[in-house]
Amino acid sequence: MHDMTVFLHRQCPPVPATLLLAFASLLPGCADGGEDSGSRAAMDTLRSFQRALQQRDEATCRELLTAESRPLLAEMPWAEVTARQPLRVVDASLRRNRGHEFLVDVIDPNEGDAHSQFVVVREFGRLVVDLVATAGLHTVVTAATGEPKFEPRALTPEDHDRIREYQLAQPPSDSRGN
Repeated sequence: MHDMTVFLHRQCPPVPATLLLAFASLLPGCADGGEDSGSRAAMDTLRSFQRALQQRDEATCRELLTAESRPLLAEMPWAEVTARQPLRVVDASLRRNRGHEFLVDVIDPNEGDAHSQFVVVREFGRLVVDLVATAGLHTVVTAATGEPKFEPRALTPEDHDRIREYQLAQPPSDSRGN
């Protein structure tokens, strides 16, 4: 290993610090304001998605959604969406330990200026809106109350077949009562 290090030092000229800084500025997150530029891009992505929704531009919406979220467009209530005021995008932050996942803060004027968040992620090198993850952020898990209820139903032919199979699988009973 030491021989390889000496070889590299002899063969490779020193790299100027300015060149290293220029290269680092090209890498995501290494330039000044790397997180800020990513946050701005995440906000712009959500604004573009919202604009496409307002214009009923399904093709653009599809491009701005994760692959997992695209099927939701088939159920989109377009008339309801276009009748609503657009959300106000106010801020975005990079979620720590989640790679390129941003939480974009919005204010909903249709709900009394309620605050909410959308998830924007990097997928295949582009920032896209993740409606599935966004729904997961706002899901409230509640425990079931009371005991489970079993509703009676009529037996089906399959039920009768399973009952008969069960009966046939039982050992014969002793007729003497033992």
